[in-house]
Amino acid sequence: MGWKGILGFDYGVVQAPLGPDISGPELAAAVANAGGIGLLRLPDWPAPDHVRELIRRTRSLTERPFGAAIALPFPHEENLRVVLEEKLAMLQVYWGEFPKERVDEAHRAGVKVLHQIGSIEEAVKAKEAGVDGIIVQGREAGGHVIGQHKDVRRFAGTVPNATTIGDINSMAMYAGQGVGLITEIIPAGEVVKRLVAEAQRVIGEKLSDFPKPSE
Repeated sequence: MGWKGILGFDYGVVQAPLGPDISGPELAAAVANAGGIGLLRLPDWPAPDHVRELIRRTRSLTERPFGAAIALPFPHEENLRVVLEEKLAMLQVYWGEFPKERVDEAHRAGVKVLHQIGSIEEAVKAKEAGVDGIIVQGREAGGHVIGQHKDVRRFAGTVPNATTIGDINSMAMYAGQGVGLITEIIPAGEVVKRLVAEAQRVIGEKLSDFPKPSE
């Protein structure tokens, strides 16, 4: 079955949802075109028209599935509504609880839910809410860190015991150093090379208008 069967993507490689000015349509589409999980980083304020524009711009750049990421502490109701109306393949949530009622609402719209967690307690709550996948964040992650465990490998190894039923198709996804735990299950070396190449191209285009330092 593999990742394609679980989440609808070719590879279990997730593009981290960086700031809204970085993880936009171009980057999310490049990752999606490479077979990974491309995520739009939605703004931390209500902007439903802008969110819809971001989604449609991304769809003009790829025919592959992609998703969007929402930081739960900020106002997100209107932006979430657009994600469900547009029926994106994936919604990633983090920095807060996403209760079962919301997960069920997303599922009714055909949207899979990933929850990024930083503790076993959060992982258990996410599992009980019925999310489709869990991303374990370690303390070494950049940006907004919710990981509470110094040894992310040991921590990540305990999450499946708390959240899965032993079926490989229900295993969690790992972020940061923990990705090493699944390399034998998902050999992603080639897709990572492609993602890097696409990301470099996008970054190069974004920075092409900046003046170059004099030689």
